[in-house]
Amino acid sequence: MARQDINMDASCGEVNLADNLTDKRIYPFEYLGTDTGRYAYGEIRVPGNFESRYNDQDGIRVHIPYIPQYKELKIRFSLEKGDGNESYLRNRNDNSIWFTVLSPDLGTVYLSAFRTVNETNHFNLILHEGKLLLYSANETDFIIKPSLEQTKVFLLKAAAGNLYQHPTTGVGLIRYLHGNFENSNLPGKLQQEFEADGMIIKNAYMDSETGELLLDVDEKQTD
Repeated sequence: MARQDINMDASCGEVNLADNLTDKRIYPFEYLGTDTGRYAYGEIRVPGNFESRYNDQDGIRVHIPYIPQYKELKIRFSLEKGDGNESYLRNRNDNSIWFTVLSPDLGTVYLSAFRTVNETNHFNLILHEGKLLLYSANETDFIIKPSLEQTKVFLLKAAAGNLYQHPTTGVGLIRYLHGNFENSNLPGKLQQEFEADGMIIKNAYMDSETGELLLDVDEKQTD
């Protein structure tokens, strides 16, 4: 099997991440309107056994459309019990059916500021002492891809001492930038470093127009 690793941008060394929402349940949300005071109101439809199954680890993922209003949001949970009767989750703090959405850091948060938490309007609500704490629903995860080309680039760029776990590893190509490819010890250095990392160089040459070192590399076959 070809080697795989965490995918990175070889030009700047940053890790590439992906939003991990594909296997998460998104609950239906709708706005119900506003009052003449400080609140707007919304509803989330949840299963009838929602309260007994809820846990903070999963939270309540929901898409709340952006509304540029300077109002706080109160939400009620409509319990779908399948008997046609309307029922709502009770807030044990005040025995009402409403839960105020708050910022975990600042407390009061207005609808117009929700996009500062998540610009695509995907949120995760956590029940806490009769309130709903507002978090972004995006869960970043590493991207795992075949890494032969990525390894090749980093091995060329790295110089001895750059890698903490492997202090002697690295071609250090920048040291050969103004040298003569044929008269330097670069070919031997390339062969040494790539073989030590389980790769075989089939061909190596310089692009005469760009000055880029191009390598044709295969992985060593293992039993």
